[in-house]
Amino acid sequence: CASRAPRAPAPPGPPARGAAGGEVAPARAARTFAGGRVVRVALAEGVARPRVGAEGAWAIVAGETGETLLRGAALDAVTIERRGAELRALGPAGGTSWRRGPLVLRALGGQPVVALGGRRYRGELWMHAAAGGGVTVVDRVPAEAYLRGVLPLELAGERPDDEAARQAQAVAARSYTYSRLAEFLPRAAAVARAQAPFDLRATVADQVYGGVAVERASADRAIVATAGLVLRYDGAIASAPYHSACGGSTAAADEVWGAERAPYLRAVRDVAPDGRAYCADAPRFTWTRTWDAADLDAVLARYLRQNAARDAGGPPDGAPGAARGVDLLGRTPSGRNAAVAVRTEAGRYLLRGNAIRFALRTRGGDILPSTYFSASTEGDGTGRIARLVVRGGGNGHGVGMCQWGAIGRARAGQDFRAILRTYYPGTTVELVD
Repeated sequence: CASRAPRAPAPPGPPARGAAGGEVAPARAARTFAGGRVVRVALAEGVARPRVGAEGAWAIVAGETGETLLRGAALDAVTIERRGAELRALGPAGGTSWRRGPLVLRALGGQPVVALGGRRYRGELWMHAAAGGGVTVVDRVPAEAYLRGVLPLELAGERPDDEAARQAQAVAARSYTYSRLAEFLPRAAAVARAQAPFDLRATVADQVYGGVAVERASADRAIVATAGLVLRYDGAIASAPYHSACGGSTAAADEVWGAERAPYLRAVRDVAPDGRAYCADAPRFTWTRTWDAADLDAVLARYLRQNAARDAGGPPDGAPGAARGVDLLGRTPSGRNAAVAVRTEAGRYLLRGNAIRFALRTRGGDILPSTYFSASTEGDGTGRIARLVVRGGGNGHGVGMCQWGAIGRARAGQDFRAILRTYYPGTTVELVD
């Protein structure tokens, strides 16, 4: 869902303040952050010997029975080991026996703050034997407390007049979260989700989640002010994707993800009455990427085949070889590239939608900021590309809320409900219960 790189967290801010600028009552904030469904967030998947602990006293319990297996004090870390389908915890004061089923690290007393590899999280940690080997560590945390570790990494705006954008982000992120929980999924999907060890990942695959260290007062205010509010469409909780900057127009879901069609995820022109895009202040409102022959061939060799569809006849297996041409094949209704054909010595590769961004990376592995671009090439006189230049606009997949656009709209005086109506047309803002 998130499409912008996490930024370095700021130092903890002052106490949370209400929507009107006053401080939020501590009791109200405590009730809010303890509220909502429990969300299962994968912090690490398939890792060897993760180290976990807590700020205060803690216990390791059996996930299936609740039996206490081991106790420890603050700053005592334990290592989780795996043998086949079994897990055990080893710490300075001893360890547990090998057991099937998940192990749970639970903080005892006070605020439940646990830690994985020194990074602190609210809730409790569940350790599972990962299907592909190693250990998967999952934070089970109340939804509102989870959002405290999401919002500061997902929205850049920190000015006082960005408050409506932060509130819109809180509702969008909460809606995205709840739309992934088994309780709110169709029956077949709900059964599969309930059997899985987690609901979301703590990365850009879902929403970037940084735990306690990234929490800040401005985000807390937005969470408290919108507590329990989600987007609904036709009665169901709406999946509410968002991205950093749209470049002047958001994209419909099927432009980016093919078969996915949601009536409230359609292209929206995002330009102010003066003709300026609402997201014009975004750091990547416009951008340029350049590859020389060596860089382009290296990138295509690494990323092209895994993202490209086979064209008529299909290229042979093996490396694509030197690039000979990049052809832009039409535009989507929002102005993005519908498809790109890359011609190489091995054949013609066809890229569609968001796959374009994952194939045309920098040599360092960064994906293309968006599919909203033009391209020009220079030849080397032998039919090969000597230089490729891509000039584009926007940052992210383009579907749903434009985060920098939301900031621009907030600074223009729009409230969070108006912002959400713009980016998710046809939805309503309602309490989850």
